[in-house]
Amino acid sequence: MARRRKVFSGQINDVDIRLMRVFRTVIECGGLSAAQTELGVGRSTISRQIADLETRLGLRLCHRGRAGFSLTQAGRQVLDYVDRFLKSADDFSANIAAMGDRLVGRLEIGLMDFALTDEANPLLGAIKTCRADAPGLSVNITVGTPAEIERGVLDGRLHLGVVPDYHRTPGLQCHPLYDEPVGLFCGGDHPLAQALDRGAPLSEREIRAHALVYRGYFESDLLRQRKLAFPQGSTAYQTEAVMGLIQSGIYIGFLPVHCQRHLHGRSHELLPELFRYSTPIHAIWRSDREQSATLSDFLPLFLG
Repeated sequence: MARRRKVFSGQINDVDIRLMRVFRTVIECGGLSAAQTELGVGRSTISRQIADLETRLGLRLCHRGRAGFSLTQAGRQVLDYVDRFLKSADDFSANIAAMGDRLVGRLEIGLMDFALTDEANPLLGAIKTCRADAPGLSVNITVGTPAEIERGVLDGRLHLGVVPDYHRTPGLQCHPLYDEPVGLFCGGDHPLAQALDRGAPLSEREIRAHALVYRGYFESDLLRQRKLAFPQGSTAYQTEAVMGLIQSGIYIGFLPVHCQRHLHGRSHELLPELFRYSTPIHAIWRSDREQSATLSDFLPLFLG
């Protein structure tokens, strides 16, 4: 006779919430072994906690063993539900604490890689001020593409996002933060850099003959138009990947100007009077529901 699967009763207690946080941490770290330092317990304890959650839910959440760690189809869906539940729980704690003038809980913020290193970005200053006034507040940063950040804000996993103003998405409130200068760069070993080192002037036609790093996601109309005249080289989805391909000396690529100081070795900005442009950077948050107390208190610090 087939064994019936245990059905989750729907009642959640403190132990369930703790197990959910363990499960999410394991996924964020990429496996049980990697999560040991983050959780402060051994692999066997973490494995037992995941097994306890699986027993509690009546579902197999992940494969673990010599073949490695991976989520099951049910585990991927449960992770989405866990993210939503824990965020709602954090918002509840923050809202109740705000009734007693105590700002606590978590603030989830998404932004693109290297955005924090831009001195024009007000985020770090706002976090510092907020933490001084509310030491019980935890600010978590998620790095992703603009589309990933928008989805995170829309589905509630993120309270706030910082993205380029490429387009406006229904359901999101936008607020301008600053303008980000973007330039065209080559690494020190690129033929264009070698020509510049010899003191040779470069023409627009010479520069446009070289392969360009393309972004693997939606970009502004202005940038797409600028790229049309270049041969397409490699494709990258993160600023760090663009930087690495530029440093290789094989490709040229567009980067935020402030990223040049993070390039290893020599680099050159190519004809900034012709190729440099500016991208508006905006803060985004959900506009179709009441904000959490945490976000409501943080926005004035962030937006100025």
